[in-house]
Amino acid sequence: MIDKLLFLQIEIFIESFEAGKYHHPLFLAMTLECLANQAWDEVDRLYPNL
Repeated sequence: MIDKLLFLQIEIFIESFEAGKYHHPLFLAMTLECLANQAWDEVDRLYPNL
């Protein structure tokens, strides 16, 4: 379930980015950092012994 939510958030981000909703680089960086952190959390959840 968590991975499906993450993929949905990534899809929403891509659509927003393509629509030009990120006018300031700081907001773009903050959003990318948040998505990356969530992705790493998911990796840690799926592969706890890495």
